Amino acid sequence: MIDTPFTVSADLDLGTRVGSYLRSGDADVSIAEGQVPQALDNVTDRGVAFEVNAEEFLLHVPNGASFHVIGGKHIRYARNGVSDRDVALFLLGSAWGALCYQRGLLPLHASAVMHKGKVHAFTGQSGAGKSTLAAGLSQRGLDFFTDDVLIIDPARIEGSTASCFAGQKDMKLWEDALALTGVESHGPVRDEPDFKKHFAMPATTEEKGSGDLVSLTILKNENVRRDRDPIQIERVRGAQALKQLRESVYRMRYANAIMGRQALYTALARLIAAVHVQTFDRSMLKPQFDNSATAMRDWIQNFDQADG
Repeated sequence: MIDTPFTVSADLDLGTRVGSYLRSGDADVSIAEGQVPQALDNVTDRGVAFEVNAEEFLLHVPNGASFHVIGGKHIRYARNGVSDRDVALFLLGSAWGALCYQRGLLPLHASAVMHKGKVHAFTGQSGAGKSTLAAGLSQRGLDFFTDDVLIIDPARIEGSTASCFAGQKDMKLWEDALALTGVESHGPVRDEPDFKKHFAMPATTEEKGSGDLVSLTILKNENVRRDRDPIQIERVRGAQALKQLRESVYRMRYANAIMGRQALYTALARLIAAVHVQTFDRSMLKPQFDNSATAMRDWIQNFDQADG
């Protein structure tokens, strides 16, 4: 299996986050500084900061860079006075997601680990603890696979197999998560001094950038509020799984605008049929982190043993 869904040549330093995608010469996608239009023609959808038509995606980050994504093959950016670090942050976020949709790929807002060659992903709302859990699992012997973005190729979902790709190989963790997991910072995510999120590498890392996705865990923290056992793993299927998982689509508005609602929901339905989907309810209290991370590690190890 190929290790990346596409290759990239870029005229700015993107760090190690997408190192496996980068090529010095010919590549599927070119990224370069250039002229970015203020608006698109024949717009089919627009939001506060973006516009979409049949072939293009345009994003003007407030007080930041601008991006023009064209036909799944080119990303042009105008830095508008911001640093390479801040350009790369949004380029590998919103613009990267739009590029994936233009290429027929499905990016999920998820972090993941790999164990015995199989990928186990964690998704949920912002702040649900996806990255923190992946970092904690890497301390417990599972290999970190990706942070923030997990890319699914709908064309590679066959029966009970769903091939996936790592979106980014660096983690982004808030300072309290660094302290909680013992992971070392590799520098700030943004140049703003009050922004306390850091790039980091976990204890163990899987160098492979692709694998078979076998489980998708949706993170929740409702049990404490409902006075129930704080650790609960429950499988979800069918319409319930689809409802839960659609909230994990990376930049859902972009997905509907670029990929189309029917193609998006068809891809999600096929993914749910191929992969074990479940919810993981646990306490978000820091003293309980070890218990919840250990419970998920044990579940993954038992899953692999049962499946093997």
